[in-house]
Amino acid sequence: LLLLLGLWFHSSTLVTAGLILIMGFFDVVLSFGLVVVLFYGGLFTMFFSSVCAVFECDLKKIVALSTLSQMGFSMMTLGMGYYFVSLLHLVGHALFKSCLFMQVGFYIHSCFGQQDVRGCGGLGSSFFFVHLQMVVTLFCLCGLFFTSGFVTKDMILFFFFGSSWVWFLKFFFFGGVFL
Repeated sequence: LLLLLGLWFHSSTLVTAGLILIMGFFDVVLSFGLVVVLFYGGLFTMFFSSVCAVFECDLKKIVALSTLSQMGFSMMTLGMGYYFVSLLHLVGHALFKSCLFMQVGFYIHSCFGQQDVRGCGGLGSSFFFVHLQMVVTLFCLCGLFFTSGFVTKDMILFFFFGSSWVWFLKFFFFGGVFL
C-alpha cells in the first residue's frame, strides 16, 4: 500500500507541482514576458531529456527521463499560451505514468532488483497480464489513436504547427516528441 501511495504521489504531485504553480500564476508570467523563457526552456528540456533517455540503460532513469521530456512538452505548451491544453496533457500523463511506474516496479521486482535493461529478460510469457497492461499504458502515453495521449498531443501539435514558428525550432520539437 505504501508503494502504491508513493508512486501516486510521485507521478501526480511532485513532478507536476511546478507546472501547476506556473499555471496558477500564468497572468504574472504573462505580464513579465517570461512566456518565451517557458517556451524555449520546455523545448530544450523536452529534446535533451529525450536524447538522454535513448542512450540510458537503467530502467528507472529511462522512465524518469521520459517524464522529464513530457514535463518539458507541457512547459512548452504553456509557453505558447495554451495553459488549459497543458493541464489536460499533464493530467493524462500523470495518470498513465503512475501506471507505468507500477508496472516497471513489478518488472524490476521480477528481475530480482536488477534495473539494467541489458540484463533483464526471459519474462516473456510468465506475466502476460502485466505485459498487456504495460502495452496499453505505453499506447496511451505515446499518443496512439483514440487514447488520451493522442487527444492532447494532437491538439498541441496542431497549435504548434498552425503558428509561425521558425523551422529550426520545429526540428527540436520533432526530435523531442518522437524520440
